[in-house]
Formats: sequence, C-alpha cells, structure tokens
Amino acid sequence: MDIKDLRSVVAIAESGSFVAASEKLHMSQPSVSARIRALEAKLGAALFIRGARGVTPTQYGEELLRHARSILRQMHDAEADMLAFRASPVGLVRVGLPTSLTAALTMPLLDLCLADMPNVRLRIVESMSGYIGNWLQDGTLDLGVTFGTSPPSDLDLQPLAREDLLLVGKDRQAMAPLLDSDGNVPFARLSEIPLTLPGPEHGLRALVEEVARQQAVRLNIVVELDAFGEMQRLVGRGLGFTVMSSAAFNYDFRPELASALIKRPTVSRVINLATRSGRLPSRAVSEVTQRLRQVVQMRVSDDTWLAHSI
Repeated sequence: MDIKDLRSVVAIAESGSFVAASEKLHMSQPSVSARIRALEAKLGAALFIRGARGVTPTQYGEELLRHARSILRQMHDAEADMLAFRASPVGLVRVGLPTSLTAALTMPLLDLCLADMPNVRLRIVESMSGYIGNWLQDGTLDLGVTFGTSPPSDLDLQPLAREDLLLVGKDRQAMAPLLDSDGNVPFARLSEIPLTLPGPEHGLRALVEEVARQQAVRLNIVVELDAFGEMQRLVGRGLGFTVMSSAAFNYDFRPELASALIKRPTVSRVINLATRSGRLPSRAVSEVTQRLRQVVQMRVSDDTWLAHSI
C-alpha cells in the first residue's frame, strides 16, 4: 500500500465514481480501477460496492478510508509546517548589548536581520553586562551579550571571544610616560595615574580590581562613572585615564584620545552569548542568535577589535 492507493480510496469515496475520481487524480479510469483491484486483492476484502447510483465504500472500505484521511491530513500538515518553517520568521526579539560593544555590534546585526528577516522586529537594549544578565533571568530579554565565566545557574553561556583591554588617555603626550619599549602599558603603571572607572557592580571594574589584587598594585580611582560617553569626555579633558574595550574605543572613535594595550599581565575578558536556561527559543530568537554570533566573529576577524575567537 502506498500514498497513491490512499489518495485513490479517498477520491473514489468522495466523488462516488471511478470516472470522477480518475479526473480528480489526473489518472485514467482503467488505471484507478486496476489500482483498487490490486489493493482489494492484497487486503483480501472488497473496498467498494458498485451500484446504479454510483460507488459506495464497504465496511472495510470505510475503515481504510478513516485511516487514509488521517494519513493524508498528517502529510498535508507536515508539508504546511515545513513551508512555514522555511518562510521568514516573525516576532519581536529583545537583545541586550553591553555599552562597550554596542557601537561594534548594533549596526551589522541590524543590517543582517533586516536583510534576512524583514518580519522580525529587533529591540536593542544597551546596558551593563550585569543588568543584561538580570533581565535575561526575569524574561525582559530573549538573548544578550555578557562578560565573564561564572554565570548564574539559570543562564546558559556560549563563549564567543576573548578581548584584551586598553588604557585610554587624553592624547599621545599624556600616554607617552606610561609606555614600554613595545608601546604597551605595563599593568603596574596603573598605580601611577588617576583612574576613571565604572562603579563596583560593573564587570570591567571588577576585572581590573581583581588583576590589581593579584599583582599587588594599588589603584587610584578618583572618579566612578557609569555613563560611557561622559567617561570619554572626562578623559578627553585630561581628568585621568580609563580602561576600555578596544571595540568601544575603535568603533566609537574619538580621534583626540589615545590608547595602548595593557600588558604584563594582559587584562582580558570572555565575551559570551547568554540565554536563559530551560527556555525553548522561538525560531525568530534562534535566527537572531545565529546572526549575533556571526557578527561577533566578523568583528573579531577584521583586526579592529583586539579579540580572538574561543
């Protein structure tokens, strides 16, 4: 028994005629009759009664008809589902990006999503990494980019890259006394300068302070500022130095500022794609996740961002 047999049974039962069924099936009437005779022989039972008023199913025919309709309906549903899956995804996807990476990731992510998924609406939320994690936990965001390697138990992290951080000052003249022969800034030199850093709840601040503890370096933090743009303006006025992502420095470029890589040791952090554990993502969320991963890898490979894939 094959699908053509089932379609023939349904067509004959619904039309009440072998001739009408053959037209509906785009087959010759003898071919339809031969198919039914062969099926009846295989099953050992008559499927239709031929009478003056047309063709009607027997008891065996009614039972097979019930199965045939169910199977054909499931086939139709499967085909419809697959066509819908191939079609452009639909829905709102809420993405959290840390402030230091917003300039690097937002526009290429929007470009890809608008080109590939015109029926998906993106809501980009810019904030600190810790807040993004909290909003993923409570369902405010669907996915996000975070830093670090110790997530809460209800978040899943996919490491994407590791980036090295920079020391940023007013200009080259301000940076010059801090540089070694390779043009980098030894971490110990951070004890010699006033620093403007985010507040203690910010992941970058925690990272810099942890390295300082490990190296027994005393930091001179004179200003705490969570406003990224204001931090750059403050440094631009010569009021201290700051530690910054190379993505933030290069993609939100302020030509008057100068930067150098921090070395011995390098201050680096892991960049993750974060989602809430146990939540089955919609197709729209899955597609945006794939493109966000693609954008990070694209930025890593263009050498503007001091990061490498993991």
